Amino acid sequence: MGSLDGDDDVTAVADKILQAFESTPYDRRLLVAIAGPPGSGKSTLAYPLTDLLNSRLLQRPPPAPLAADNDTSTGIVSPPVLEGDEIAICVGLDGWHYSRAELDRFPDPVEAHWRRGAAFTFNLPSYLAFLTSLRLPLSPNPPKGIPFPTFNHARKDPAPSANPILPRHRIVLVEGLYTLLDRPGWRDTADMYDIRVFVDCAREVCRERVIRRNFAAGIVESLDKCAERVDAVDMVNGEEVRNHLFNPTHIVRPADEPERHRPESS
Repeated sequence: MGSLDGDDDVTAVADKILQAFESTPYDRRLLVAIAGPPGSGKSTLAYPLTDLLNSRLLQRPPPAPLAADNDTSTGIVSPPVLEGDEIAICVGLDGWHYSRAELDRFPDPVEAHWRRGAAFTFNLPSYLAFLTSLRLPLSPNPPKGIPFPTFNHARKDPAPSANPILPRHRIVLVEGLYTLLDRPGWRDTADMYDIRVFVDCAREVCRERVIRRNFAAGIVESLDKCAERVDAVDMVNGEEVRNHLFNPTHIVRPADEPERHRPESS
């Protein structure tokens, strides 16, 4: 297992992915999981990483980040606009949240809504079916397009992506809380990835980021209520991810994490 620290996180992970891609059979995709606790910086790593992979594979400069759309202080990062020839694409696990209407039909809908973001509030069978489709051979008859959901933060519910996975997408990154969860059912999905990256970050740093993010998103009406929910839900989910982690191939520690909080390299 590799440990990657500092400002070159994106470049170092890109190097590892491209090395693995060189030996990937032409009729297979390379699947990359980006996991980590809430607020660790999964999205902040995953989407620039996807841009860098395409830049190097297609030999063109990566697109400039859209400052208006991307808030790295809270972890809200918008997917890049696709140009039509990308080889790498990034998908967010958040698209597999059960909708609020589906949560209403849970045995305990009040708990389901309060704990939205816990593993049981995700549509695991649909996510597994998506990964299984990505594992289908690309030759001689590749699937024309593999649909997947995204999460609409304005509507607070999943929505179909306008851009399906196409045969040219030979590298697929999936970023999300439970992509490397070592629990029944989730373990099967984690094992389907070729490269498994865990983004580690100090708990207190994650907590402050998630409080800011959730308050900005209007999930609760006050900062105090927001902190209460983060402690009761998001931080609990983060510990679940840390304590039940499926075989990461690489661990990334963000450069902006205070040195005293940075775990020992493994």
